[in-house]
Amino acid sequence: MFNALSDPGVLRPMSDARADPLWTDTQQDEHRLRRAEMDIRWLRDIGLVGWFVVLQGHGYTLGLTPVWMVFAAGVTYGIWAYLQAAYARNIRRAAVTTTFADPVLAAMICLFTGGIDSILYPFFYFTQMSVAIRFGVWESIGIAVFNCALTVALFFAEPLYSGGTRETWITLGTQFFLLGFAGFMGAIIAGWARQHAALILEHARTLRESGERYQAVLRRFAQVQEDERRNIAGDLHDRMSGHLFGLRTGLEQCRRFIDEPQRLREPLDELDTTVRACTHDVRSIMNELRPTVLDELGFYEAAREYLTRLADNSPFTLDWRIDRSLRDWRSRQDAMLFRLLQEALLNIQKHAGARHVEVSLEPHGDEVVLVIRDDGCGFDPLRVPVGHYGLMTMRERAQTAGGSLQVESRAGAGTRVEVRLPRSDH
Repeated sequence: MFNALSDPGVLRPMSDARADPLWTDTQQDEHRLRRAEMDIRWLRDIGLVGWFVVLQGHGYTLGLTPVWMVFAAGVTYGIWAYLQAAYARNIRRAAVTTTFADPVLAAMICLFTGGIDSILYPFFYFTQMSVAIRFGVWESIGIAVFNCALTVALFFAEPLYSGGTRETWITLGTQFFLLGFAGFMGAIIAGWARQHAALILEHARTLRESGERYQAVLRRFAQVQEDERRNIAGDLHDRMSGHLFGLRTGLEQCRRFIDEPQRLREPLDELDTTVRACTHDVRSIMNELRPTVLDELGFYEAAREYLTRLADNSPFTLDWRIDRSLRDWRSRQDAMLFRLLQEALLNIQKHAGARHVEVSLEPHGDEVVLVIRDDGCGFDPLRVPVGHYGLMTMRERAQTAGGSLQVESRAGAGTRVEVRLPRSDH
């Protein structure tokens, strides 16, 4: 029935590779990861400055000592990480590298400043939370295991380097707990942020699609307006040109016989017939544009008149039923409902190849329900060619009137269109 119609769901320009959801999701993920790396970069820089201040404050004199050599390596690494965050083509590979390099650097500086009891050990918590910002829960669990392994290594290696006594097992267990807590908190914060980011992206996508539908509706309405003007111009030319030619011919005859009153009767009678036909056609055109009976007597009588006339001139048999309780119904939706009825039946004539059509209008609670059913060729509402907006226009008309439109159809099984509008009075 609606082979030339379209559903809003097909409005996205799928010819562009960027419209592919997989491409879009990948790009969004890379953008998020790059943004996370840029944010972590500043935290890393602040951490390096903090390391310098802490080392100076705890009496580590500048020189070629293991502590300052590790710090110099950290500064070099920070510059590299900065360049990777800004310019790396494969940001995911760079993020994975810095995810493991950050705790390794923290372990090295802790090795030379007191092991797991080092004043700089809390930087392990930063590395734990930064993973949640970059990736997700499972990655956080993985880096937590990695950090625990580094902590165990520090637990055994630092006494060998310093020659001191090993920290107690309680201290090691405490650090494990704090690492896990930091990772868990980071995962919660990151999950919350991702959830809200997903909502924002979904709202943005909805707004974009709504804008596309709105633009499509505007184009469709502009096209409909031009088509109606073209049809009106054609009707006026086809119907009026003959009448105007007859009027001109009759006037010329009247001029010739102006001095012969007896011979004027025949051309005057012809002029009268032509004027009557012209008046009838003008009224017919006006009625097609907006039935006067719709304003005077309401939808019930307008629909009866339209369906009766259509039944006599359509290529299919038409059965229609309008509940008599709607005879006195008046509503702001009269014109909108009438246009929906016209457009549905017009599309059946154009595209359905139907032999039988049924139309019904019945009250249903606080709504009126218009159903148009045909036994035509049917179609797949989800596979309508792009650029055909008839179905979308009908749906927009129904939604504008505060109602809804549903289409049920499949190839070879006909089509059922249901329009529900509020049963509100003027």
